[in-house]
Amino acid sequence: MKSDRGFSLIEIMVATAIVAIAAAFAVPNIVGWRTKQSFLSAASDVHEAVKTARSAAIKENRQVVIQFDTANRRFTVFSDVDKDGSQDSGERTILSRTYRNDIVLNTGSLPSNCLTFDSRGLVTHPGTGIVLSHARFGSRTINITVTGNSRVQ
Repeated sequence: MKSDRGFSLIEIMVATAIVAIAAAFAVPNIVGWRTKQSFLSAASDVHEAVKTARSAAIKENRQVVIQFDTANRRFTVFSDVDKDGSQDSGERTILSRTYRNDIVLNTGSLPSNCLTFDSRGLVTHPGTGIVLSHARFGSRTINITVTGNSRVQ
């Protein structure tokens, strides 16, 4: 007696159709999840940059600046040796990040879009709220106190 092994063409086509339907439901959710995680990660990056800048200012006993470039959706943390608030040649970059085009960065009332920490880790313009927003996921605000501590809201 001969036994037929394997799958028929109909069985393979039905299994492929089921996988395709499941993928059609899963892919939009995965794309939306990645976009949301990217936005939440951007807010976390700014929060970490504030902590890193404060720590570097205390450790190096010098002024450290976070310079925000809102037009290009990026920020740079650097050691400001000459205390002029802008990064010159020879001033070390500590951290730098760039964000996706769908994330909007707003520094509010920060003068020259710079957040400055003195050698004791104190902020020159406390109470500043740095806002990251996304059309679909709302906004996150990073508030900074005079002592250089920050909180994401």
